[in-house]
Amino acid sequence: MIDPPPSTRRIRGTGAVILSQLLLRTASAAGALALGSYFVDLSRQGASVGPLLLGILSGIGFLAELVLAPIAGSASDRRGRRVFLVAAPLLAAVGVLLTPGASLIATAPAIALVVVTVGTARLLDGAGAAISAPTTLGLLADASDGDPRRRGRVTSLYELSSSGGIALGAVAGPLLYGALGLGTFAVLAAVYVVASVLVLVFLRPGTASPPPRMRASLGDRLRVLAHPRLLAFLPAWIAVNAILGTWVTSQITFVLAGDARADGQSFPGAFRGDEAGLSIVLGVYVLFFSLCIVAWAFFIGRLPTIPVLLVTVAGALIASVGLMLANRGAPLAVAVPLVMVGVFLEAGFTPAALTHLSDISAEFRGDRGLIMGAYSVVVGAGYLLGNVLGGVFAEWLLFDGLALLTIGLAVIALVSITTMSVVEKRQRPAPARA
Repeated sequence: MIDPPPSTRRIRGTGAVILSQLLLRTASAAGALALGSYFVDLSRQGASVGPLLLGILSGIGFLAELVLAPIAGSASDRRGRRVFLVAAPLLAAVGVLLTPGASLIATAPAIALVVVTVGTARLLDGAGAAISAPTTLGLLADASDGDPRRRGRVTSLYELSSSGGIALGAVAGPLLYGALGLGTFAVLAAVYVVASVLVLVFLRPGTASPPPRMRASLGDRLRVLAHPRLLAFLPAWIAVNAILGTWVTSQITFVLAGDARADGQSFPGAFRGDEAGLSIVLGVYVLFFSLCIVAWAFFIGRLPTIPVLLVTVAGALIASVGLMLANRGAPLAVAVPLVMVGVFLEAGFTPAALTHLSDISAEFRGDRGLIMGAYSVVVGAGYLLGNVLGGVFAEWLLFDGLALLTIGLAVIALVSITTMSVVEKRQRPAPARA
């Protein structure tokens, strides 16, 4: 079936959807850190819990998002976006309430009970994220059809809500658990409910429904995901998310605050015993990165996407060189400007990438949520790759290893985007079978 032309109807409530995404990401990040604090308490009570079990249980939510996102996105194409945007936070709310269930049942819970309750909780939380991300992106793409500047703004705001929510959650999680203990999970459940109510109230029924279409077979859906423009872009996006997975997870904390040192490197172990100082440094970075995303909102949609992608990936190279120079004792007057310029440039990648993905999805409006589900899959695969490779390179050269890995991944992304530009010239956007 040929997809119908884009509707000129303005979708009202996109601001509420973006705010809902901010609350959802904040609660999710805070819940993940509060879970770590909860496991510390369980360990002090004599439970046989440790980092490995915590990692496995946390990964259940991550795996759920990776697997379910394309399914949820495809379902939203057929049943409308609104019901999924309302349901996703509620599903996550149930999950976060279940997290401390073992301790509510027994003062000293058995390890099997902890595994069942926390595992189920993480599965529900991951399912909520899997439903929310592709559905939100599908809605924003629907709302910006035919308006490149608006598309650039809404995708930048979406990325800002995601990164800002993670930053807020990283601060709020430990603080809430220190003040409220297990009551933290009830507070986070309330945040999820507020996110759901925002969509329920401000996104009107019928305004977030995709155009009517015939039911597609599994083969049709696989052909959509195998579209040359989408496949050509995936290596670059995975590489960039691997860079993020290298720097914004526990690996950087382990290197900067750990005991390991290396001759000629200043940063490894520099914040040993100074968690407050490390938090300030990371907080300043997150704030600067978020401001850069806001600035990019004024450029995305006005500039051609592929050159923007090339420039933003080059920013990762520039920032890595600056960080290596600073780590090796170069004057800060030289290193810091390089890092700031590089971070500003690389902050524009995800908004530009989401804009490009929205443009691709315009050829398949009936399968827009399915294509947006690829976003969660790529993020998950990239973060997983970055975590594994980051551990290998940090074991090898500590901080310099992370910077060298970033340079290598950026080169892969640049080659991929260059190849993608050739595919883009050959592939002319045209109505296609959904």
